[in-house]
Amino acid sequence: MDSGTMSGALHLVCRPNKVADAFTFAYRAENQGAVPLYVMDAMPSVDPKTRATRANPQAAVVVLRDDGIAVLGKFIAPLPQDRVLVAPDLPLCTRVDPGQAIERELRVPLPFAEASPYFADLRLREYEVAEVTGIVFAIGFFTVDTPGLYAAPPAYAPQYYVLSATVAPVMADLAWQMLPVKKLEILKRTDAFPRELKSHRMAAERPE
Repeated sequence: MDSGTMSGALHLVCRPNKVADAFTFAYRAENQGAVPLYVMDAMPSVDPKTRATRANPQAAVVVLRDDGIAVLGKFIAPLPQDRVLVAPDLPLCTRVDPGQAIERELRVPLPFAEASPYFADLRLREYEVAEVTGIVFAIGFFTVDTPGLYAAPPAYAPQYYVLSATVAPVMADLAWQMLPVKKLEILKRTDAFPRELKSHRMAAERPE
């Protein structure tokens, strides 16, 4: 699919595919606005053996909406309600200046299942199979002049920017593209998995 969707200043074009062990989403995100953008590009992760922090550019959020549409990509995951968080873990971002673009490929491993950086994978029996009526591929971003947002390169991944908010709430924009599907199923979590994207603004024309 070559047609893209523009939300604010970010124009997104995604080309999905399927390989033996994953769905792949090759995409291009272009800043067609007048100010630089911080485009969500990775998540911080901790090596369980060394405890060293690193950037994971393949971290993806996958959420199944009530209407059967799976929203997936790189954006702020819905916050868990079963614990107290001082602040959300914001994705690491790449700065994209006006007229520039980034090209990436995101791999979502099979079996296709809901996922969040706040939740470990469940055992197979703790999922239920649900039908997917469509996929929304989404990339979150902020403008550099977002009030209350501070950005700096982390020592462990200086090619990215780590963001922190000095005011609350901080709303991110979402560029998204609707991808039709045929006979697709997803493993839906049966625990207290949040699915409402409260921290985002989507384009006025919502996917049907």
